This record gives sequence, structure tokens and C-alpha cells, in this order.
Amino acid sequence: MSINNFIAYLQQILSMIDSKDKYSVALGEAALNATIALAQASEKIDEETYRAMMIAQREYRYLAENAKDYVGKPGRFDENEKRRRRLLMAISPSC
Repeated sequence: MSINNFIAYLQQILSMIDSKDKYSVALGEAALNATIALAQASEKIDEETYRAMMIAQREYRYLAENAKDYVGKPGRFDENEKRRRRLLMAISPSC
């Protein structure tokens, strides 16, 4: 899984959850954890993606609370790309 694929997937999870519903947030977290476990077991991730996954896992509750800043909206390709970049910067800031 590439970093771009992971960020798109994480954005999709955040788009599907209801940040005010604990069960919904927990389901999103379970999906994220399962994906990370599968990526690790398959050994088909690079170091950059692995680091981003670990940070996303650690910061998931914060990301869920602030999901409105990262969620995609159907048909808004440019806006969704900007939100993915914002999400990437939240979990993998660069200098």
C-alpha cells in the first residue's frame, strides 16, 4: 500500500464515521487497525507509509473528532485532494 492509497483510505474511513457516535468511531478504528495489521503481515508497505499508519493509529481519536476537516465530498475532486493533503500533513508533517 502506498502513502497515497493509505491517505485516500483513511479519508474514506473518516468520511463514513459519525464523530459524535462512539460506536461509529470504534468501527472506523477497527477498520484502520485491521488494515494496518494486514499491511504489516503482507510486508507490502514502505517505511513512509508504515510511519504514517502508526501515527494515524495513535492519533485516530483526534482525527475522528476533527473529521470534518478531512472528509471527502462526492464530486468535489479538487477540494477532496486538498483535504487529503491536509490529512497527510496531520499525520506525516514534512519540514
